[in-house]
Amino acid sequence: MNRRDLLIGAGYSLGMLGLASCSAIPKATINKQSRYSHYKPLLSSMDRVTHSVVGLRPFRPQGYRLESEQLENKTIVHNYGHGGGGITLSWGTSIIAAQFASKPMSRDIAVLGSGVMGLTTALLLAQQGFKVTIYAKDFPPNTTSNIAAALWLPSSYFDRKVATSQFLTRDKPIIRGSFSRFLTYVNRPRYGVYWNNYHLLLPEERNSIRTLPGGNDLYPELTTSTEDNLFGYPYQSYMKALIIDPMLYLPAILEDAQLAGTKLKYSQFKSVDDVLSLKESVIVNCTGLGASALFSDNSMYPIQGQLTHLLPQPEINYSYVVPTPEGYLYMFPRKGSIVIGGTAIKRAYDTKPNDQLTLNMVRGHADLAKKLIS
Repeated sequence: MNRRDLLIGAGYSLGMLGLASCSAIPKATINKQSRYSHYKPLLSSMDRVTHSVVGLRPFRPQGYRLESEQLENKTIVHNYGHGGGGITLSWGTSIIAAQFASKPMSRDIAVLGSGVMGLTTALLLAQQGFKVTIYAKDFPPNTTSNIAAALWLPSSYFDRKVATSQFLTRDKPIIRGSFSRFLTYVNRPRYGVYWNNYHLLLPEERNSIRTLPGGNDLYPELTTSTEDNLFGYPYQSYMKALIIDPMLYLPAILEDAQLAGTKLKYSQFKSVDDVLSLKESVIVNCTGLGASALFSDNSMYPIQGQLTHLLPQPEINYSYVVPTPEGYLYMFPRKGSIVIGGTAIKRAYDTKPNDQLTLNMVRGHADLAKKLIS
């Protein structure tokens, strides 16, 4: 495993993310006393590890697929391929998918997949009065979406060298629409959506960088600084960012969908013929990586991600992404755990956690914590 392949978490698309143009962001105020002396250090040690998990992000270099097509006598609406931005983009793309699905005016609608896209699309359609059934082989908490680190940050879901200008133009309002919907869940404990102090730390100053996805106004208190940064890094981009806890959020959205009338059915589809045999004439495909086989999408491949959960520390209200000699490390606090990560390895299918990677992550974050208290 080399550095090129071991690209970590939210840092996977740092070049695409951009951080925003330095000239467009006010410089952070520099204080003689560290601004972060009140931050509590992360307690990162193997005896605090509860478990490690591995998920496979459904990555399409050209970007997610969001469109409707006719197959035989069925209307198939595709809403998949969101890479590492699935939860972040879920409301934006699912709103459009639900609009596509409602056009044929068929009362009965099938949704394939119970990850965040399937749940969100089903909820929207059920709230509009459609009779919705979700078909899936697993339901929360046993989905790929449950494994997500889930910082609200549109990243890791397309290759800028491949994506078209049309995709980028369409993507911006989707990002903004998704952000607006997530704001309605902030500080509602049942959903696990809350604000956090986010730090992106780099080893050198950035002089020419793109605007952040969706527009800089989506990132409150966005500032850059070259002094007095967290862990002593030479360059920092700071902002308030939303953290979404999948272990709270996904069951809550699933419950909302069921209360709106959505039915659940355990099913596994081996071919497109199995899909077309469903009784519903409108089918929303939210199968993520499974769409590669079901609908012959050869452009999509998995990006394997491993992350580790530590015992919770309620006193930690900050998160970070930092570079290391091997790639990047990230830390996101939740109510029930501290999530540290994590890998992003292209075209790797194994979902078994690597013990050595877990140990490396734990040690890496422990070293960072020492810098906070030194």
